[in-house]
Amino acid sequence: MAGAAAAAVLLGGAAVAAAAANQLSRNAPGPNVSPIVAMPASIGWDDDDDDFGAPPLSAADQDRAANVALAQVGQGRVSEIERENDGGAAYEVEVRLDNGTQVEVLLGPDFQVLYQGAPEYDDD
Repeated sequence: MAGAAAAAVLLGGAAVAAAAANQLSRNAPGPNVSPIVAMPASIGWDDDDDDFGAPPLSAADQDRAANVALAQVGQGRVSEIERENDGGAAYEVEVRLDNGTQVEVLLGPDFQVLYQGAPEYDDD
C-alpha cells in the first residue's frame, strides 16, 4: 500500500496519495493521524502586499506607465513596474535617478500621476 502512495505522488496524484496514506494509517496500529500532503507548486501564498491576484501587466501598459513616470520625474531609468491596489493607485513605478537614488511614482487606472515620492537611496 505504501508503494502505491509513493507512485501516486510521483505521478502528481497528491489526492490519491493522501487517500492511500489515510487508508494505510487506518489499518496501522496506534493513533489515527492524518497525513501531511504537499500542495502543488502552482498554489502558494505571497505576503507581498501589492500582489493581489491581478494578471501580469501587458507590454503596452508597462510602456505607458514607464513613459508617464519618466516624464513626471524628468530623468533616470525605470527599474520596476508593478500593479498596485492601494489608495486608488493602479500602478507603481520605481525610477532610478542618475545619482543612484530612487523615486516612486504611483499612477491611477488611467495612468494619471497620483503621487511622486522624494528621491531616496534604495535600502534593498
